[in-house]
Amino acid sequence: MTAVSAAGFSVATLFRMDMPGGDSPASEGGAVTDIAVRALGPRRESVKAARDFAADTLARWGAAQLSDDLALVVSELVTNALCHGVEGGPGGGEDPGAGTAGHPVQLAMLRKGTRVMCAVQDPGPGLPAPRDPGDGAETGRGLHIVECFSSSWGWFPLTGVAGRTGKVVWAMFRIPGQ
Repeated sequence: MTAVSAAGFSVATLFRMDMPGGDSPASEGGAVTDIAVRALGPRRESVKAARDFAADTLARWGAAQLSDDLALVVSELVTNALCHGVEGGPGGGEDPGAGTAGHPVQLAMLRKGTRVMCAVQDPGPGLPAPRDPGDGAETGRGLHIVECFSSSWGWFPLTGVAGRTGKVVWAMFRIPGQ
């Protein structure tokens, strides 16, 4: 497998990960067939830009049937990255040293065989953990949504990656009917 580097993390590393329930794309031989990366600024509008990018990418890949579920998950992951992984949150100051200059959050989409992965990188040290939002709470359900709509999800820290800090949070999907 060729180690293509995008958005500050190795695509080969992402696709070699062991995932719960035997959902590892490593079991599908061959190389990553498609990759798309989008840098996102620390603005609320980045969530819509990420959703649109995901839908357009899936349409190009012939996997538009995943658009609704994947766009919802991308929205949650990017929102979490902006709220918890970028200093000052959405609308806060840009950190030109994080990610691509002025774009501290990056979304990568990868397709291999019958699987599509979306991965969001942010510079924040906080690690994702589902929480119990309680009745009537307006926030706190994002990772539960990610878990419900993807076939698996997880994260890994970017320790040891030259010039990078933070983490990558990913979600895996199977393309229906393939």
